[in-house]
Amino acid sequence: PLVGGPKHWTERLDMSLYEEFKEYWPMSHDQIGDVVLIKIPIELESHKKSIAEAIISQQPNVRVVCADNGVKGDFRVRDLEVLDFTSNDSTETLVRENGNEFLTDPGNVYYSPRLANERQKTVELAQRLSLKLGRKISVCDPYAGVGPGVIPLTKSDFVEHIFASDLNPKAHQLLSRNLPKATTKCADARSLAEVIPNCCDLLLVNIPHSTIDHLPELIGLLKTGHEVIVKGWVIIEQAMAEGLEERVKLIFANHQ
Repeated sequence: PLVGGPKHWTERLDMSLYEEFKEYWPMSHDQIGDVVLIKIPIELESHKKSIAEAIISQQPNVRVVCADNGVKGDFRVRDLEVLDFTSNDSTETLVRENGNEFLTDPGNVYYSPRLANERQKTVELAQRLSLKLGRKISVCDPYAGVGPGVIPLTKSDFVEHIFASDLNPKAHQLLSRNLPKATTKCADARSLAEVIPNCCDLLLVNIPHSTIDHLPELIGLLKTGHEVIVKGWVIIEQAMAEGLEERVKLIFANHQ
C-alpha cells in the first residue's frame, strides 16, 4: 500500500531537533503568490535555514521562503530575509484573488490578502452607485498600492475610468503594470486634488491610521452636483469613536 507523506512541514525536520524546540516552532505562515513569509522566534534563529528547506519540500507551489522581521521604512513594508528558494530569490510574485491576477512584492510594497473580501464589496458598491446614477462611474484610489482595490473593477461594465496612485515608487511601478489602461501616478494623495480635481464618483481612502486627517485634502477629488460615495477605513482608539461621525460631517460641511 502507498504510504502518505508528511502532513506538515515540521514533520520534515530532524525529530530530535523538533522535540528540543517544540514549543517554539512557528506553525503558521503567510503565503503571497509563491512567496512564504514566516516569523522566526529568536530561539530558532540558528535553524531558520532548515525551516525554509522543510517548507519548500512540503509545498511544491512555493518558490521563496522569507523570514518576516517586522516592518521598516517610511512606507512600512516588511523587512524580509530570503532563507531559501528554488528558481530565483525575487520576492515579486503573481497573486490570484477573487478571479483576478496581479503582481505584488511583499518585500517592497504593502499588500494584505486578508482584505480580499472587503475589496470584493467595493465592486458591489460601485455597481450600486452606477445603477443609481444611471451611467458608468469613475473611481479614484489615492492609496492604491499595487492596485488590488480597483483591479476587480477593470472587468466591470459599470466603471468608465480608474484613477490610482501611491506614494511608494516601487508600488507605482507594479501598479502601472497591473493597470495599463488606468490613469496612475506616483504622488502624495493629499496633493492629488490639485492635479486631477473632480475626477471621481467613488473615492477609496485606504490609509486607516490617517483617514480622518487626510480627508479634507481628498474631498476635492470628488465630482459635484450628484451623489458620490467615499469608502474609507479608520483605526482609532475606542474613546474617540463616539465623536467620529460628527467630525466627518464637519469636514464635509467646511469644504462646501
